Parts: sequence; structure tokens; C-alpha cells
Amino acid sequence: MTSTVLDREQQATHRWHPATEIIVLVCSLLLVFGIPSPVVPIAIIAATLIAAVISPAVSLRTWAIGVGVLCLPTLIVLSVVQGLFYPGAEVTVLWEYGLAQLTVEGLAIAAQIWLRVSALVSLCAFFGLGVDSARLYDGLRALRLPSSVAYICASAIGLIPLIRTRTQQMIEARASRGWDVSSWVVRTRLLPSIVTGLFTSVLIEVEQRHDVLEQRGLGQSTQVTSLQDHHDGRSQRFLRRGAPLLTCVLVVSSVADVLPLPTADQMIWGA
Repeated sequence: MTSTVLDREQQATHRWHPATEIIVLVCSLLLVFGIPSPVVPIAIIAATLIAAVISPAVSLRTWAIGVGVLCLPTLIVLSVVQGLFYPGAEVTVLWEYGLAQLTVEGLAIAAQIWLRVSALVSLCAFFGLGVDSARLYDGLRALRLPSSVAYICASAIGLIPLIRTRTQQMIEARASRGWDVSSWVVRTRLLPSIVTGLFTSVLIEVEQRHDVLEQRGLGQSTQVTSLQDHHDGRSQRFLRRGAPLLTCVLVVSSVADVLPLPTADQMIWGA
């Protein structure tokens, strides 16, 4: 018990404040989708990988498996649809076989979409694996969001383990009644009843939690009180104020063609 508390205290001293993590996440996503250059998502994916390696709260193996499972099928689909069957009229053909044409324009669009999706998945997976409901609530409250909004967002994170547990319990209950739940056909037939029961139980759980928090004064106090102890400092406060400003400057510079970053077409031709 003592060692667990000490481990949590050590992690808190080596981690950013949750408000800083939220600001960095939002600014990174704005850069990914606001600047039309593959350099930005590549840089963010690399930074997220480094953060997953050194983070005390995120398992690199779990993060890599989650990103790979979501991103690799997307890469295959985009490569086939855009890379080989790009519908443009004026294209630069690199390779051709029958109806399939490997074009620079198709590869550029496929690369840009896939890198943006991969950056989105990488960031969200890293944030989701490293945050719990209490950290998210503290971060949102530190950003001056209303307590009700912070509670709803934090509850969504906190309900994920509950949904997993309740789903397993429902499947085990069906199995005890003689259903062959090892068959995917049977699971598909049971899916509507499981989803209905799961939705009802989750709503009841959320309502009970909200009633308890209201009885304890949720939203009645204007003073922001953290549920956990978080490391904060002048550098993080500066980062929370400077990151949104820098993000806006970079996006506006990109829109105004002032930011000299290569496009996907230029990078493919250079390769």
C-alpha cells in the first residue's frame, strides 16, 4: 500500500499538469488538421512515440498495439483506393497495370490522410491511456470549465472500465443460461439485448453518481479544488498560455503561404 502511494507520488512529480496535457493535445490536433503538410503529423507522431517511451503512466506496448490495430488497416485501404485508383484526370503515373495506376496525386492524398489519422490516433491513445477520470476532471476545472461539463467528460473516461465489466457480466449470464457465447453468430444475435441492458445500467450508474456528487455540493462552490495532487510550475503555466498563441500563428502563416513547409507531392517527388 505504501509503495503504491509512493509510485503515484513519483509519477505525479514527473508528469505534466492535466490542464497542460489537454492544452497540448488540442493544439497538436489543430496543427495536424490546420497545416496541409505531412511534416507536421510526422513530427507529432515521432514526439508522441518518444513521450510513450519515457512516460511512467503509459505502456509503450499497449500504445503501439492500439495505434497499429487502428492505423494499419487504414493505410491499406487508402493505398488501394487513393494510390491505385485515384479518379483525377491529370495525374502523374508512376506505375500501371491494367486499370490500376499508381499516381503521385493519389499517393499524396493517401499519405496526407493516413498521417493525419495516425497522428490523431497516436495522440488520443497516449492521452487516453495516461489519464483517469480524476485527472481529466482536475484538468478541465483548472481550465475554468463548469463543474457539470467537467463531470460529464470525466465520467465518459471513468465509465470505460465499467462498460467492459458489465459487458463481460452480461455475456457470462447468457452463458450460464445455456447460450454458446463462444460463437460469433450467437453473440451477434445477443447484441441488441446486451446493448440495451448495458445502456440502461450505464444511465442508472451515471445518475446515481451525479446524485451523490450533488449532495456533496457539486457546482455550488466557485473555488477550484483538485481531486489529486498535480505537479505544476511557472514553465507549465507559460506553456498553457503560449501554446495556443503559437498554434494560431503557425496555422495563419500556413494559410497565408508564409510557412515554407513541403507538401506531400513535393516530398514524393523528392523521394
